Amino acid sequence: MKPISLNAIEYLTLNMREIDALEIYNMRAHDNPYILAREVVHAACYGKAAIAEHNGRPCGVVGVSPLWPGVWSIWSFGTADWSRGVLAMTRYGKRTLEPFIRAKGAHRLQCESRVDHHEAHRWLQAMGAKPDGLLQAYGRDGSDYIMFSWSKDYNVHQQTA
Repeated sequence: MKPISLNAIEYLTLNMREIDALEIYNMRAHDNPYILAREVVHAACYGKAAIAEHNGRPCGVVGVSPLWPGVWSIWSFGTADWSRGVLAMTRYGKRTLEPFIRAKGAHRLQCESRVDHHEAHRWLQAMGAKPDGLLQAYGRDGSDYIMFSWSKDYNVHQQTA
């Protein structure tokens, strides 16, 4: 895993998988990859994030950022090669991000995922997230999302040990 940079994030936002773009831009007021790249870098400044690479090019990013005291958001997206970096991103999430947010006093980590983004759901659950419930008409196009979360009651490491 590599530190994030604006250039690497712009590469990812300009070459993002269609399902990731649909999911992410549907929760934004814009469809601009350059604005999204700056939003990601800004979010990472308040939290922590890293880039996965495949064949020397960014293929995915995973990070966490605070929403309010005790509650954090986890996010990830990538190119068509996202699956080639998913193992490294999963390890980074469990070994680096989870201890990082716990040290910051987090009691909840959450992620909204578009209802038809099944690959994201599988990954979030593999990371230890539980589906909290359906967010009806959550996307700007009226699409449904599922809220996934971790809380102090179910530690990621306890589930995977």
